[in-house]
Parts: sequence; C-alpha cells; structure tokens
Amino acid sequence: MTIVPTEKVKQDPQSYLFHFPSVHPIKYTRMFTEHHHWKAVEAAEKVAKMCGRVLVPASCLHWERKERKGDRRIQIGKHAFYALALEELTKNEHQKYMKHVQEEETVFV
Repeated sequence: MTIVPTEKVKQDPQSYLFHFPSVHPIKYTRMFTEHHHWKAVEAAEKVAKMCGRVLVPASCLHWERKERKGDRRIQIGKHAFYALALEELTKNEHQKYMKHVQEEETVFV
C-alpha cells in the first residue's frame, strides 16, 4: 500500500538523455523534476513506515487536523504530507486515504 505511483519511479530519466540526445531541455527537466519529486516521496514514505506510520497527503485531512498535526508535516516541493498512524485517522480521512492509494495503483496498471 503506497501513495507513490510505481510508473513515476520505475525508470530514471538520466538514461533517457543518452538514448535521445536531441530531447528538448525543458521536457527533460520536467521529467527529471517529477522523477526526483516521487523519489523523495518514496523515501519519506519508507521513513514513516519505519516509525509505524503511513504518509497521508494533506488533501485527505481536515484543515483543523492539519494545524494540530503540524509537527508531523513533511513538505516535498509544493505538496504536504503527514506521517500518521492508521489508528489516528478518522473514518472519513481513512476513506479518502484509501481512495487516493487505489487511484495511484489503478492509474498505471
């Protein structure tokens, strides 16, 4: 169960430049930035898992809970995530989290 799309971290874009040297620099920069972002999210998720928690996107939490759980906030680029235990999530937040996980798994299958 992960929030990281496997397709985004599967292939490192650095080898892409070797095979396609005429690729536009902006396209390559965007590919590399997106890959680096998801690798950072994957690393944060592994650390949260080591602590017995899950990485929950900020969009799954209520704004008041975001303020109260500010010490567990992880900012990666423009996106915020919270390292929370599954037992800490409310029923509605858990449903949103599971929906988010399911969307990430089905998009790239």
